Amino acid sequence: MSIPANLMENRTTKTTIYAREQMAKARASGSRITKNTHIALGEGGTDSAGNPIVPTGNEQSLKNQLIRKPIEKSTFIAPATMRYEITLSESELVGRNINEMALVDEAGKLTAIRTMYSKRKDGDMEFGFEIDDMY
Repeated sequence: MSIPANLMENRTTKTTIYAREQMAKARASGSRITKNTHIALGEGGTDSAGNPIVPTGNEQSLKNQLIRKPIEKSTFIAPATMRYEITLSESELVGRNINEMALVDEAGKLTAIRTMYSKRKDGDMEFGFEIDDMY
């Protein structure tokens, strides 16, 4: 099974250096890797023209975190790719422009970060968000 081109070309989702370091140490020593437990959403992921800022992988916080929610669902979607999902209720973050998100592990550290074009949250609907953790 090959990895879809859209996953390979996604420049705005990065596994953090912190997570990559954990994986390298685990492979060498058999140490434990922390579990992803939350997704954080924010509104600091675009430049002044509204374009997504490409993450470096060194980030350990969002530029402007608005909420951190427990992961609701995780699915193995492709070789070495796990998809995590959350849902905002109708009343959460109404009127906010969401354009950055991150996977957060049980230690409270970012394991993956994604920036995107702004999505304005309406007050009369739920909003689903998903982020892929690619190894």
